[in-house]
Amino acid sequence: MLFNMGHLAQSDDMRVLQLEAAIPGMIKRDIVAALTPFLASIDALAAIVEVCERGRGVDTEVTTLKANLARLCKDVDQLKSIDHSMLFCTVDIPDVTNSDIPSCSDVPPDTTGDEVRADDIGAASEAEMNEEQLADREEVAYEDMVDLEGAMYETARQASLRDTSMVAPLEPKMMWHQALMLKQRELWICKLHLGLA
Repeated sequence: MLFNMGHLAQSDDMRVLQLEAAIPGMIKRDIVAALTPFLASIDALAAIVEVCERGRGVDTEVTTLKANLARLCKDVDQLKSIDHSMLFCTVDIPDVTNSDIPSCSDVPPDTTGDEVRADDIGAASEAEMNEEQLADREEVAYEDMVDLEGAMYETARQASLRDTSMVAPLEPKMMWHQALMLKQRELWICKLHLGLA
């Protein structure tokens, strides 16, 4: 029974490792998928502004629109380049099919029986120490996440302050998708100026 439980625990651990390794990539793909159409709209607007510039000549309105579009492109690129792995405190995990990682059948069964040994006592104190270290790591990760969330909020707040007064006040806990909504609003304002909205 203990043998089967050991295999089950290791199997679950392997699944958790695979899932933890896949999550940052899933988040990155979703962010890129959300930002790509937005960047395409900005590129289309940039082309329209250039046509307007040729038709009207250079004036302050066209120059302002070009500057706003350049800033939008920069902001979108910055959102796409955020390293989300630091949110999860992840490390690179080698491919599970690698021969360095034992498969379930390579794990030897527990053959110690019921006798209590000094190694068992040492293992118990080591387990307690590991739990304490894990709690410390979780605390540091939580503090880092709070700091990152504050930095994301501050970045979005500063961007909203430099934009037009039509931008609504921000909530205290700004997430990246809310920053994207602000950028979409800026894009809509640019379209309004061009008469495309």
